[in-house]
Parts: sequence; C-alpha cells; structure tokens
Amino acid sequence: MTDQEMDEEPAASVEPPAEDQSKSGKKKKESKRKQREAEAEKVLLAELDHLRSLARETIARFGELLETEIVQVRATVSASVGSSDRLARLITMIRALEGLSVKPDKGRRKDLKRIEKLVAVLNRVAQKL
Repeated sequence: MTDQEMDEEPAASVEPPAEDQSKSGKKKKESKRKQREAEAEKVLLAELDHLRSLARETIARFGELLETEIVQVRATVSASVGSSDRLARLITMIRALEGLSVKPDKGRRKDLKRIEKLVAVLNRVAQKL
C-alpha cells in the first residue's frame, strides 16, 4: 500500500456522527429515568399515606386500651371494701396522680409512657385495696 492509499478513508462506511447518536440515546435514557422516577414517587407517596393511616389507627387503639385500663382502676377502687390500709393506699394513689407531669399540647411519646406507667402502678395498688 502506498502512502496515498493509507491517507484516504474508505467511502463505503459512512456513519452519522457519534454526537447525534449519543444525543438521541441520552434523551431516551433521560425519558425512561424520569418515567421511573415519577412511578417511584407515586409508589412512595401511596406508601406514606398508608403509613399515616396505620399510625392514626395505632394511636387511636392505644388510647382506647389506656382508657379501658383507667376505667378498670376506677371500677376496682369503687368496688373495694374497707380494709385496714385502704386510706393509706388511696392517698398513695392520689399522690401518684398529682405527681404526674405531662404536656399534652406537645404530643410527646415520653408523656404517653409516663401515663402508661402511672396507670400500671395505680392498677397494682388498686388490686391490693
């Protein structure tokens, strides 16, 4: 082969510039990515709505159970007959209730735990009446 033949490029293999192919490929990839992103966002938002619903139901049920326990303590106190240390136990229960420090407007979990623990203590003391 001569130098002149080596410098010439074959005319048979004409391809569009690589730049045009990469632009259309990028557009397709970007379109698919945006579509997957939109679908993922839709699924996530639906799952978050479901989580919100579960949280609402769980909180409501927890409140119902806690109220039931308080009603049971009240019924136990009302039904108890006089025992020798009944007055002391009633005073203990009153002090425990007065010592409760919560801030319901803040909606803190630790306040719910304090109430739950207090109800458990009151229930134990009431059983001894």
